[in-house]
Amino acid sequence: MSDSIRLGELVALQRGTTYKSARIGESGPVLLGLGTIQRNGGFRDDQLRSYGGESPANLLLYPGDLFLSLKDVTQSADLLGAVARVPTAVDVGRLTQDTVRLDVHGQEISSNYLYWMLRTPQYRSYCREHATGTTNLGLSREDFLSYKIPRPTPDLMVLVELLGALDDKIAANANLALTADAWVRAVFTEMTRKAEAKVVLAQLLTVVKDPVEPYTLSVDTIYVGLEHIPRRLMWLNNCGAATSVTSTKSRFETGDILFGKLRPYFHKVVSASVGGVCSTDVLVVRPVDKRGAGFVLAAVASDEVIQSCTAGSEGTRMPRTSWRDLAAVEVPWPGDAAAAALSEKVSRLRDAVEAHLRENDTLATTRDTLLPQLMSGRMRVKDAEKMAEEVL
Repeated sequence: MSDSIRLGELVALQRGTTYKSARIGESGPVLLGLGTIQRNGGFRDDQLRSYGGESPANLLLYPGDLFLSLKDVTQSADLLGAVARVPTAVDVGRLTQDTVRLDVHGQEISSNYLYWMLRTPQYRSYCREHATGTTNLGLSREDFLSYKIPRPTPDLMVLVELLGALDDKIAANANLALTADAWVRAVFTEMTRKAEAKVVLAQLLTVVKDPVEPYTLSVDTIYVGLEHIPRRLMWLNNCGAATSVTSTKSRFETGDILFGKLRPYFHKVVSASVGGVCSTDVLVVRPVDKRGAGFVLAAVASDEVIQSCTAGSEGTRMPRTSWRDLAAVEVPWPGDAAAAALSEKVSRLRDAVEAHLRENDTLATTRDTLLPQLMSGRMRVKDAEKMAEEVL
């Protein structure tokens, strides 16, 4: 018996269809398009949109179901063939014209085993090697179904369980960050609801304009582009390396607030946990009084401030806001004492969240070290278990 098997013998593909954009936002299933797949695999939950239009039963997905992209609009091909799994937080999802569902048939493999096999770097390399097209890349059904994966063995199943445990821990830490964000927003809303005074953000913030050229950056400098800033989440959970920088950027320091000014309705506002450089499409603003920094962060990240900046933004296809627009926004002011009290709580909470997000970096590194072993079989199970135990 062969020790590998073609995907075509294990799965069937269900392609999605187009949808009516006018029905986006209405009650219904979540659209599972390219925006819900992380680069190189995994579910992305910061761009979820519900859909109230027609959704035939054969296009619906439920928690645990797998879907992927057979196309990509970037030359890096990071989304080509990338797989995601519907999380328990999504009750029901709907395929789009850009995604396909994987239906596992038979009992030789589980969907969990298949999911991790399609997260390996060997599979990702296969997708890039078989990409077709120039501007819009594609992976044919035939090429996808021709890919071979190892048949399950006890050792491989142990590795799959370890990978799942690492991913579960990463998800738990990410959920903590979401919960902390929601708590800050709720407390800020309740506090400012009772406030009788108002203040413009120009009294609480100052804009930082510190341009920096790429040749002056050290190799350990972090880079934050718009793509690294999550939507409607105050904590920075991703970044790049300054080695990728080729043009003038803006310098920021620990504690600064990074505000995405391109398409402000994307709601990209975070607190900088470390210093670095960022895209010039990001405003760097700094609290005037550090004792009120947490209150200022909550204010700048609030829905009301985002709405005000969006309304005043210029441009049709690529609307932008500016420091002038942000500085002019009025926010409720509860007084120095209340703002300082909230800031102290936010500071402690931010430290805890950032510790968990740093832990996620370690967990992800361990996961990415183990992933290639699914195909190579070079690592002993005991070694893999030891690696996982050190971080779990």
